[in-house]
Amino acid sequence: MRIIDADGHVQEKDIPWKDLLPSPYRSRAPRIVKDNRGLDFLMVEGKLCPKPMGKGCGFVGAPRSRIPQQTTGMVDPIQRLRDMDLEGIDTAVLFGTVPFLSLPFFEDKDFACAMARVYNNWLANYCKANPRRLKGVALVPIQDPPEAVKELRRCAQELGFVAVATPTHSSSGKNLDDPDHYPFFAEAERLNVPICIHVGAGDGTSAGIERFDHPFFTHAMAHPFEQMIGVLCLVVSGILEKFPRLKLVFLEAGAGWVPYWMERLDEHYEYLRPTVPWLPKPPSEYMKSDQVYYAFEPDERTLPFVANFVGDERLVFASDYNHSDSKFPHTVKTVTQREDIDPRTMEKIMGENAARLYGI
Repeated sequence: MRIIDADGHVQEKDIPWKDLLPSPYRSRAPRIVKDNRGLDFLMVEGKLCPKPMGKGCGFVGAPRSRIPQQTTGMVDPIQRLRDMDLEGIDTAVLFGTVPFLSLPFFEDKDFACAMARVYNNWLANYCKANPRRLKGVALVPIQDPPEAVKELRRCAQELGFVAVATPTHSSSGKNLDDPDHYPFFAEAERLNVPICIHVGAGDGTSAGIERFDHPFFTHAMAHPFEQMIGVLCLVVSGILEKFPRLKLVFLEAGAGWVPYWMERLDEHYEYLRPTVPWLPKPPSEYMKSDQVYYAFEPDERTLPFVANFVGDERLVFASDYNHSDSKFPHTVKTVTQREDIDPRTMEKIMGENAARLYGI
């Protein structure tokens, strides 16, 4: 069966930013610095990126009990292809790491636009090693919606990228349901490019970070709660009604939260329906429609239940290569060796659904 990694990562921190940025921004190019513990961070806009978190240890330097096999594949596409062969992955859809996850929160919009262009050009070059197997996801300055539209169009039409990523909010202080973002949704719909809701725990603005500064707490909360907020903004606000051909995928949080959130939103729809007159159907009907997909974790014990409850055509495999929670080089077999998933569902969730989502 065809296996598509719907969410793998590259590592762009070593891009020669100072050489590639336009001259007005070269003096502000990201640079690697060490904090007082000797850990490497990027210095961007006078801030460490990702934001250090944790009582006595930064998030990046937090002790890990499980670390995936080390590899240079996140910076070297030839090694990446070898790693894909090792796992049995036919196609990988590629997201950045740092400053990919932090760029939407840059305060200087023009600087964010320039950084996005450099990153996207670098990723396009990375994918040239094998364009059939390596597929780029566009980074756009969502805090500047008109420029985000332009960069999305360039990435889709000139660079051949298959998707675009965004968090649930940005430095503009606006959630995704803000009308200023409507042209962005309209362009993604026109281009048939899915929007990937992809959050991180290191941008300093994710859910829970205002309450906690311990890496266990912040990382556990950031991903699922931000995805719930994303569904709230994009489904309940009526975005999928306004843009009926728009496709979304929610990543990096597993899929176990989806049935719970469906039921909770439907319950609210029952007794608060007059407050959402623009929503003709219960939220769960949109969440189970062919407009929405969810990435699952390879070892989620509730996966069979979620596939039955939500629909096995809504789930996509994601390796999270090669972040600390990735199971590389055993990500694929962690799923395919499971005995609680029937063969037809396995074919869908390991490749067919992602092929339909990304148009590959």
